[in-house]
Amino acid sequence: MLHVRTLLDGLQVVVEPLPHTHSVSLGCFVGVGSGHEAGDISGIAHFIEHMLFKGSRQRPHPKLIADAIEGVGGILDAYTSFESTVYYAKVAHMHFDRAVDVLADMLRFPCFDLKDVEKERRVIAEELRQTADTPSELIHQLLDSGMWGDQPFGRDIAGDEHSIMSIMHEQIITHWQSFYTQANMVISVAGNVDPDHAWSRIETALAGMPVGVPMTCLPSRPPLPGPRIHLRDDDSEQGNFCLGFPGVGQFDPDRRAMLVLDTILGGSTSSRLFQRIREDLGLAYSIGSYSREHHDAGKWVVYGSVEPDRLNECVATVLEELQQARNDGITEEELASVKQQVEGGILLSLEDTWSVAARNGSHQLRYGRVIPVEQVVAEVDAVSCADVARVASRMLREDAMHLAVIGPDVAPEALAELLTFAPAAS
Repeated sequence: MLHVRTLLDGLQVVVEPLPHTHSVSLGCFVGVGSGHEAGDISGIAHFIEHMLFKGSRQRPHPKLIADAIEGVGGILDAYTSFESTVYYAKVAHMHFDRAVDVLADMLRFPCFDLKDVEKERRVIAEELRQTADTPSELIHQLLDSGMWGDQPFGRDIAGDEHSIMSIMHEQIITHWQSFYTQANMVISVAGNVDPDHAWSRIETALAGMPVGVPMTCLPSRPPLPGPRIHLRDDDSEQGNFCLGFPGVGQFDPDRRAMLVLDTILGGSTSSRLFQRIREDLGLAYSIGSYSREHHDAGKWVVYGSVEPDRLNECVATVLEELQQARNDGITEEELASVKQQVEGGILLSLEDTWSVAARNGSHQLRYGRVIPVEQVVAEVDAVSCADVARVASRMLREDAMHLAVIGPDVAPEALAELLTFAPAAS
């Protein structure tokens, strides 16, 4: 049973006891990400994430932080996204108090030593260069920058080398002080733990944290009109591409229909794109799709890696499949199958304590409540073929289409001729 309580002066804490497990997972979900950043401080949330592992009041060296959790067989990690930064620990249940102490110390009392800030600049710059040298990763950023332009949606979550080298030590501290507050954070716990004990330990560990206010992402601007091609020459042996369209936002009533459409078209190995392009035609080893929902906008992307001389054929085949979905919709058999697939995937994801804590924490931070699994399953089950057809017609538009390509000897004129949806037959 899920328990939600507000502690201190507004700190939301979600606890889901799972007494059959041997572990407990604790996540701190902070409402700060790349979506809160102007261009001149792009990457600062990710920078702060790195810095919180460099030392704290009780553990002034990064090895002391790592050993405190890993030394008892646990896992300590973090990640930054568009809307949030998440710090989490997963430990054997008897070490829950230790996990609370370590994460609270990191969040409340980071050292932000100037020498560590300068060292971490170089680390992050190397991380950015590594992405730039990996076409299968860079292609997604090339699409985003070309599609959304100079706004948070169009930038790398980690920023760029110019912004990382320009962010001042004082700006890092100010940003941390502004966002790392009770009202802008959710603590999520799942596993073999007593809720009353969890609340008591968290309340003690985070007493004195600034109250603050909930923070919102910067408003997004519409994507640039299409169809457009964004190219980058590369002498690798693979051609990488992303075909992108504006998607749906996190509160859009069509988000469940979008989930169904994505799953049918490219979200699994049984999808239309995987079966046609890889299994039937052997055009590409890697092919798939994904949907991303943010506060006021979203995107849907098809991605693939292919031999350069088969790139055009692969893109043309993708567009054929998308046009068929737009014009003819999906079948009742596909709909029934994907509903079972989605429901099964949701239930399987709840086998792990961190998966449960992550779902609960992200929901509480994003929606102000944890949406019951039963509600999600019911909403997916209510999706009809007509709903999916409406979303396909709404999303798959020529004037919203963006194609990003990284590879050798790319012919933009030939690709440009492919970026069209022929009118539906009357």
